[in-house]
Amino acid sequence: MSAGSNEGSGEMTNSKLMTKEATPKNSTFGLRHSFVIRHSSFVIPAVLSVIFCLTTIRTALAIGGVDSTPTPSAPREVKFATPKETRLENGLRVIVAERPGLPLLAAQLVVRNGSEVEPDALAGTASMTGTLLTKGTDTMSAPEIARAIESLGGEIDSRSGWDSSVASVIVGSNKAEEALKILADVVRHPAFKQEEIDRLKNQQLDGIRVALQQPGPIARYVASRVSFGASPYGHATVGTLETVQAIKREDIVGFYRKFYSPQNAAFVLSGDVTLAQGKAFAEKLFGDWKKDETAPNEKQHSAEADRKPESVVINMPDAGQAAVVRVKPSIKRADPDYYSAMVANAALGSGFASRLNREIRIKRGLSYGAGSSIDPRRDAGSFSASAQTKNESAAEVAELMQSEFQKLVSEPVKGEELKSRQAVLTGRYARSLETNQGFVAQIAGLAAYNLPLDTLDKYIPSINAVTSEAVTKFAQKYLATPTSLVIVGQAPAFLDTLKKAYPEVKVIEQKYLDLNRADLVKANPASRPE
Repeated sequence: MSAGSNEGSGEMTNSKLMTKEATPKNSTFGLRHSFVIRHSSFVIPAVLSVIFCLTTIRTALAIGGVDSTPTPSAPREVKFATPKETRLENGLRVIVAERPGLPLLAAQLVVRNGSEVEPDALAGTASMTGTLLTKGTDTMSAPEIARAIESLGGEIDSRSGWDSSVASVIVGSNKAEEALKILADVVRHPAFKQEEIDRLKNQQLDGIRVALQQPGPIARYVASRVSFGASPYGHATVGTLETVQAIKREDIVGFYRKFYSPQNAAFVLSGDVTLAQGKAFAEKLFGDWKKDETAPNEKQHSAEADRKPESVVINMPDAGQAAVVRVKPSIKRADPDYYSAMVANAALGSGFASRLNREIRIKRGLSYGAGSSIDPRRDAGSFSASAQTKNESAAEVAELMQSEFQKLVSEPVKGEELKSRQAVLTGRYARSLETNQGFVAQIAGLAAYNLPLDTLDKYIPSINAVTSEAVTKFAQKYLATPTSLVIVGQAPAFLDTLKKAYPEVKVIEQKYLDLNRADLVKANPASRPE
């Protein structure tokens, strides 16, 4: 994981810290010959080297003397533009945030379903459907769409993930009508040309093949299966080699027709636009979009009720380092504990000063970075903590993670630590709303989960209102209980140590790993490990 990663999603690089043995004898940092001047032509470079060396040492000492983040300033009341909304006769929800300060406009069409409703055997269908929207319509090819948007000075994008699929555009407000016409075209009339499907398939498959040669991505794929099993959140949104290869054009068209409909969508605009203008755009571009008789899919997709925490090791013989992930199902986005969860996660593993990073990286030097993330969804989402480390220290890192989970209860988050974590969250949130693009994304997220629009203004005061007791209560309920453990790396380097704490650990050879199955092992009995 890259140094300072705050969400546990980065990958550790192969770079090495400079050691004494690796230091050139005549370098600035080599003590034996650092200041020996052999010729007058080297005077200036030598002096500069001395200054650089002294400055570096002074800086290093200053940094070394800092053991905590600066005290955050007092919270300030923040008021954002209030979104206004209306609804078309076909059921399309229209939401507008009037922000006339700059002649810019961001718009997004969000569909309230994504990878959670695709068949497990066709995992990756939602992702491909979302991406293909901008790869050609009935009247425009992918290059023509790109050139048209570029000529307007704008950007267009489409994608799909858990619980939602989106298409968005950013443009100057004086070019709004032309850009929104293209956005409506890609949403309503995607061509799903076979050549574009084949191209995307190849790209997707190449990405998966690369990911499956790295311990970090493998650990995340396995963690989803360990947490959610065969339930809808158990597979990867990008799919697997087998499922992506199995997806046909009719699967993509069928997914689109079933879930892309006006009553299952919201049209969100932010910038130099009024509600009246936004509604006029919506009526003109989406008013005749036919309402599907099928009701929006509101089914909850829980993790398997009887699924218990387990420990899984994937033996990856060529792994240069081990990826360690602790994971478990967590809260829904609409859960009353949402804000307590955000603060608890911020204290545990969000940012360089978080507890996990301080213990694993700063204090012990076992990783370039350790962190945690919480992903609330329509139904129970996931909580995970992750780090990459030497193969030999994988078991130690796993235990340190569990210890830090429990310390959230035994050593409560309070005082300056609580204030600083709240400041991290509120500052990050406020920055995300500085642009119209960020504003639209936040509103679209609320629309996807059918949350009240005034949640936009409630986030900061709700985070600041979280008490130490609320964080402890959340940790006690969700984090202090056993979590599943996934380690991907050279198993012989850490397995004996790990088995002392987890004697029932399940070991799977990389060549026998099957991400399509809840038990993670290839179906052929002859391929199963003994």
